[in-house]
Amino acid sequence: MPYSEIRIAASHTLRPYFVKGVNHMFLWRFLQLNRTYRGQNEFVHWIGRFEIAQKRLLASWADVIDLTDLQDVGTAEFVAAFADQQRQHYQQLPNDEETMAYQVTFREQAKTNRRAQHMNASPLSDSLMSLIFFSSSRPERTAT
Repeated sequence: MPYSEIRIAASHTLRPYFVKGVNHMFLWRFLQLNRTYRGQNEFVHWIGRFEIAQKRLLASWADVIDLTDLQDVGTAEFVAAFADQQRQHYQQLPNDEETMAYQVTFREQAKTNRRAQHMNASPLSDSLMSLIFFSSSRPERTAT
C-alpha cells in the first residue's frame, strides 16, 4: 500500500476519534479524572495515577485561556492600554529599539499576569479535588 493511501486511510479512520479543541480537551480530561477509580489496586500506585490525571487536567485548564484580546506590539491600541506611569516611561525612551523592547516586555508581563489570574479562577478548587479523590479512592467502586 503506497504512503498516500495509508495517509488517506488513517485520516478517514482515525481523525474523527481525536478530541479537538481546548474546551473539549478540558472536559475530556475532567472526565478522565473521574474515571481514575481505585478498584482493587494498591492505594500507593493509584495515588500516582490520580496525580498525573490531575496535573493533565490543570494543564488543559491553562490552555483554555483566551489571549486574543491583547493588542499586537507596535499598534496605537497597545500603547493606549498603558497606565499613566507606563506611558510616561515609554515616552522618555530615546530610540525605537528600546521602545519596541519595552512594548514586548510589557506584553509578556500582561500575558503572564493574565495566565496567573486564569489559573486562580480555576473551577477546580482544592475542596473539589479532595472530594473527587475521596470518592474515587473507595476500593469497592467498579468500572462502568
